[in-house]
Amino acid sequence: MMDVDELIFFFLFILFSFILFFLFFYFFIFYIILFLFLLFLLMLFFFFLFILFNFNF
Repeated sequence: MMDVDELIFFFLFILFSFILFFLFFYFFIFYIILFLFLLFLLMLFFFFLFILFNFNF
């Protein structure tokens, strides 16, 4: 059997690991969405440049 302080430490460790995991997961998803959004803006920018250069020449 574990002591009370070991049990409390064990539960705190599990809780802390879950909190870290969810924070990491949240930031990971956030940065993926941000990266895809910036990629989309870059593609739109190059598309408009392509159209402008085609109409100019």
